[in-house]
Amino acid sequence: MNTLLSAAPAVVHATAYCLPADVQNAMDTAKFWTTFVAAGLGVIALIMIGIGMFFQNRRGDGGQMLHSLLWWIAGVVLVGAASGIASIFLVAPTNCIQHG
Repeated sequence: MNTLLSAAPAVVHATAYCLPADVQNAMDTAKFWTTFVAAGLGVIALIMIGIGMFFQNRRGDGGQMLHSLLWWIAGVVLVGAASGIASIFLVAPTNCIQHG
């Protein structure tokens, strides 16, 4: 049984088929726009947190908005990590098999 499992990687080839150029360009465009919109929403959220901190500080309870700022930082880290992880899957392989 061990010889069968050790020989399996030599027999099974896992080379991906190349995506057509139009599909790869569409996926790259979708990734770009998603990242662009997420960054824009992050900036808008930071501005809203800043405005909230301003008004709550005038009332004397500005520390509550610090909690929102920490959540914003966590969200920015998550969006940044998601962009990096998605780029692994959306990159065109260099050793792919051409269709037909």
